[in-house]
Amino acid sequence: MNLYFYASKILGPLILPSNFLILALIIFFYLGVWKNKDNFKKIFSIFFIIFSMISLLPMGNKLIYHVLAKNYKNNKLPKNIDYIFVPSGDVKRIIYAVKIKNYYLPEKVKIIYSSGNIYLDPKSGQDSETSFTQIIIQNSNIDKEDIVLLPNARNTIENFKQLKLFLAKESNKKVLLVTSTYHMKRSLIIARKFDLKFVGFLPITSKKNNSFSLVNFYQHINFKANLSSFDLFFRELVGILAVKIML
Repeated sequence: MNLYFYASKILGPLILPSNFLILALIIFFYLGVWKNKDNFKKIFSIFFIIFSMISLLPMGNKLIYHVLAKNYKNNKLPKNIDYIFVPSGDVKRIIYAVKIKNYYLPEKVKIIYSSGNIYLDPKSGQDSETSFTQIIIQNSNIDKEDIVLLPNARNTIENFKQLKLFLAKESNKKVLLVTSTYHMKRSLIIARKFDLKFVGFLPITSKKNNSFSLVNFYQHINFKANLSSFDLFFRELVGILAVKIML
């Protein structure tokens, strides 16, 4: 587990497409344009085209939906759930879980939240997500007894390891996994590695819009968001591959 954790945190910034492309653009701009070397100009042009396409088009969001989330899209909650499991990683997950429990599931269902600190230096990195989760719990109409907080975990694998230990004394419990759209596929793969039977649920779904408007497309252009979503997709693919190899 330590190898997976340190490898993911150290190599993470290096394998992000946006970081790689920006660094490549700087290097080949200097070699090709500034130093006026034709071969490097061509390489710069190729990287510039790739970077422009990823920045301009919402490729990341499309790939996340069709490759990572489409198979788990479900508009109906399963019945007879005993627990809702929420791995750390995004504050929206606990908000979804509280909403699901309040409006759709019976009172007996408990939320299991696996807190975590993702930083290589945990003493210097603030775990703001856990603090935010505590605020949500305190201000929701859920009894404290209905929230189970698992010990700190540094990544998704440790989230599920903590859950495995928690459920060790209980059998045939049906657990609903509530996590981010992009995170569902990798989470369910890890769950199977730990022999955990989960039901995955994506709370937010959107209907496909077949119409296209150039004006609306322009209105919603966000270069930073497009780069971030593509990075997210690529990181998840690498994470899925790593899980299959290392677990």
